[in-house]
Amino acid sequence: MADSIQQQLQQLVLLSDSVGSSSAGSGGISTVEEAMEQLGPLIHSVYRANKQKMFRQQVELFAQRKDAEIMKLCGNYHQEFVQSVAQLLKVRQNTSELQEKVVGLNAEVQQSGKALYEKKAELVNLRREQRNIQKAIDTVKSSTEVVRMVASFDEQVSEKQYYLAIKTLGALKETFMPQVRKYGFGRLLEMSIPKMENKLQGAALSDMKDWLYGLKKTTRDIGRQLTQRMVKKQAMWAERDSSIKERYFVSSAVQFVLDEEFDHDDPITLGRRAEFRRSFTEDRSDQLSLILASPVQFVLTNLSPFEYMLHDIIGFFIVEHNILASAPDFRSKSDVDALWDTGVAKLSDIIARNIQAIRQDAEVSSVLKDLLTTFTFVMEENAYDVRKLRELMMAIFEA
Repeated sequence: MADSIQQQLQQLVLLSDSVGSSSAGSGGISTVEEAMEQLGPLIHSVYRANKQKMFRQQVELFAQRKDAEIMKLCGNYHQEFVQSVAQLLKVRQNTSELQEKVVGLNAEVQQSGKALYEKKAELVNLRREQRNIQKAIDTVKSSTEVVRMVASFDEQVSEKQYYLAIKTLGALKETFMPQVRKYGFGRLLEMSIPKMENKLQGAALSDMKDWLYGLKKTTRDIGRQLTQRMVKKQAMWAERDSSIKERYFVSSAVQFVLDEEFDHDDPITLGRRAEFRRSFTEDRSDQLSLILASPVQFVLTNLSPFEYMLHDIIGFFIVEHNILASAPDFRSKSDVDALWDTGVAKLSDIIARNIQAIRQDAEVSSVLKDLLTTFTFVMEENAYDVRKLRELMMAIFEA
């Protein structure tokens, strides 16, 4: 019985060995199951035969034999194991040294990276400063140009170069103000633009009034020169054909005034053209009223004031004729015609109020007829309607 148990146990050990060798293969699971199937009947037989002690002894012998095999196996590979451990310790030491070197290298890399970062940050700051400096330079250039234009504007206004001042102010508003509006001085300058416009307008109006006042001194000279020229023409007509009482002549425009011509495109800008025209019209109307308000007497010894009045009227309307020719967009023909009609009406009224004194003195009547005839020729030569004056003369001198 003991031999049978020992044989079965030996088969079970061999089977366990085969299980260990084949456990890595695909049949390992089925072999283990087979071993477990054989172990069950064996243990059952041991307990049925009451051979537990013998079974335990056999198991102990099996274990001792396996321990001996293990010790033998370890004795054979001990030296290799020691060498492996020594190599492992050496690798560990080398690994530690390598780790120290890696840590040192990492510190050096970090230090270099920190220096590189600092250089990069410094470079970024320098580029930012360079951009700021360039921006400041561009701003200063724009600001300098704006300041130069403001100075030029003041100089042009002082020198009465109003058209250039208008152009300068327009360029300042349209081109340069958008560039400097975001700065403090740009906002202050923008607030001062209306004052600059008012300054230009005031200077132009003041200069126009001065020019109109100056015309009062030259108007009579213009009228006298044109009258003298017309008298010479009348003498030439009389010598050539004494039977001709009236002739019609058209001459070129007389250039006695308007040394400064208006610009035909836009003489007045800044949105104040109507105001400038209205002021000019009112001033000219007042001047004509002053001329026609001069006191006159129709006596032979004192006809000079009336002659001076006619000279003033001639000079006044020659100026209007030249302004109309030079700046038709500024001075309309209807305005000039309205002034002429007013002047003719008031002149006719002056003559009508003194009709008795004129008719009573033949010499006064003759001199007055010559003066009015010359006056009508001069005005007709400059494209003014003199039909009402001729009708008045016919009524007075041919009645």
